[in-house]
Amino acid sequence: MTEINGSCLCGSLTYHADSDALFAGVCHCKACQKSTGSAFSVVIGVKKTDFTITGESLKTYERIGDSGKRTYRHFCSTCGSTVAAEMELKPGLVCIKAGTLDNQWLQPQFHVYWKDHQEWIEQLGDLARHHTTLQT
Repeated sequence: MTEINGSCLCGSLTYHADSDALFAGVCHCKACQKSTGSAFSVVIGVKKTDFTITGESLKTYERIGDSGKRTYRHFCSTCGSTVAAEMELKPGLVCIKAGTLDNQWLQPQFHVYWKDHQEWIEQLGDLARHHTTLQT
């Protein structure tokens, strides 16, 4: 079993899951783009019964998804990091934001909401790669 641990940017929220990930995927929906400030959100799915999140700075943003059902984004009120999301459409499932994981072990298996993807992401594999910030 893979140990799943992570936190928000400031460390006020931490989480743990006592199970392997059910999946790893890339979501391109407009809500994920707005929530991450990026072109997509990489998530892993775990059973809600196996997931715990702790910290006094936990806040939840609720919205209605395109299914007409509620989506809940759990984030840190101190640093603003979204760490997980839940959907009424998929009860019993928590989607952990992969950027908040403490280790890098996942391999995305699929894209969802590809209809909303930013066209420029298809060229990312051709860009120059730098290990730190770009020096000017």
